[in-house]
Amino acid sequence: MTPRRIRVAGVRGDFRTPPGWPTPTDHWIRANTFWQPPADWTPLPGLKPAPKDWRFWTTNKTWDAAATKYYASLNGWMRAFNTASFATTATFIASMVTQLPALRLAALLLFLIAFSCLIVHQARRRRMTAELMDHVTRGADRARAERLAREYQRYLMDAS
Repeated sequence: MTPRRIRVAGVRGDFRTPPGWPTPTDHWIRANTFWQPPADWTPLPGLKPAPKDWRFWTTNKTWDAAATKYYASLNGWMRAFNTASFATTATFIASMVTQLPALRLAALLLFLIAFSCLIVHQARRRRMTAELMDHVTRGADRARAERLAREYQRYLMDAS
């Protein structure tokens, strides 16, 4: 079963609801953005816990827009891909017009260079995203614990 992705306006990640879990409210998602619940945690008694190693959050378009500077070091790989792709196309067209086998070989080599640049770009972006997501998740855990402590302190003050 494919998890449901819950998108809330202004939140830089989508919440992935585990199978059988109810859909969280927008308020809950905003209050707990990027918090990774501990193993065996469930929102309601009687529900099955999320599968082992479940990732509750995934990036969305607003994440990409906010992280543009973070990903700036990857721009060179994308420029190399675009340049090699353009050169591949031009060389391939020239090889078809001139029927020169050397140009076909050059087009193939340029294609391999372009493809390699794309693979490196995507692999590095995936690794950087995972690292940034881990950092954000740790921050969300701290922020949630602090918020819950403040709420409990307010509760104790109101109860006395």
